[in-house]
Amino acid sequence: MNPDSTKYHVPFSVVQRSLVCCAPFSTFVFYSFMLMSIFVLPSCSTTGPTRTSTSSSAGSSADGEKVAPGNRTPYTVFGKNYEVMPTSLGYLEIGIASWYGKKFHGRLTSNGETYDMYSLSAAHKALPLPSMVRVTNLDNGKKTILRVNDRGPFHDDRIIDLSYMAAMELGFANKGTAPVVVEAIDEQNYPGLVQSSAGNHSYYLQIGAFSRIQGAETLMRQIQELFERQTQGFEVRILQSELAAGIMHKVWIGPIGTEIEEKRISKLMMDAALGSPIKVEVE
Repeated sequence: MNPDSTKYHVPFSVVQRSLVCCAPFSTFVFYSFMLMSIFVLPSCSTTGPTRTSTSSSAGSSADGEKVAPGNRTPYTVFGKNYEVMPTSLGYLEIGIASWYGKKFHGRLTSNGETYDMYSLSAAHKALPLPSMVRVTNLDNGKKTILRVNDRGPFHDDRIIDLSYMAAMELGFANKGTAPVVVEAIDEQNYPGLVQSSAGNHSYYLQIGAFSRIQGAETLMRQIQELFERQTQGFEVRILQSELAAGIMHKVWIGPIGTEIEEKRISKLMMDAALGSPIKVEVE
C-alpha cells in the first residue's frame, strides 16, 4: 500500500463489508498471498486492528495540495472509481441506509479513527471526511445527527452505512436497511461560512406502498405524468422498506420546500385519486 499511489485504497475491512462470499484458496494461491502480505501489507498484523490502509494517512492532490486523511480522490473499489465531493455544502440525498456493527468494532475507519459501534458515526462513498449529517428515517420520522468518518457502503442501492448506535436511534437495528434522508449540517461543517439554518424544513410524501415493485412503478409513472401536465418539478422515487411481512416498495415525493407546497401536492394526489399521502417532516 503505497501512500503516493495514484489509486486510493479503501481499508480492507471497508471492502470486506461489501463482500458476500469468496472462493476457497488453492495451496499455491494461499502461499502467494502470504508472500505478498510480507512485502505489501506489513501493517496488517494479527495483534491489532485489521482496519488499516493508506487512506488513514494524509496525501496530496494532483496539484500538490495536502489532502485530509480519507479524502484522496478518485479512489477505486472492486474496479469502480469513486469521486470525493469537494464540499458538503447543501448536500441532501434520499435513499437506502444500512448499518455495520460488532464485526468492525475497534477497527480503523478510512480517516484513521477507531470505529466504535456505540457512537454515532457513518460511512459514505463521497462526502468529505469528516462531515456532520442529519439522518431521518422515512419509515418512522426518527432523526439523529452523526459524524461521517468512513467510506462505503459499496452497493449501488445504498447511500450510507450507519453505526449500530445510529441504527438503534433510527429504529431499524433489527432490520438490515431503511429508507432515509441524509442532509449535511452546513453550519457545523462550515461554522465560519454558514449561519444557522434553524427553522428551515423540508417535506416528503409517501403516496403508496406495494409488496410488488410493479405496482410501485405504475404509481410512480402516473405521478410523473401528472407532474408533467402540471409543470411540477418534484422528484418521485421508489424506496424499499423492510417490514415483518416482507419488503415493501414505497413511492415517495420530495423534497418539498414549504408546507404550503406540501399541502398543495397532497391535495393534487388525492384529487387525482392516486393515494392519501403520509407526510414526513425533515429539519
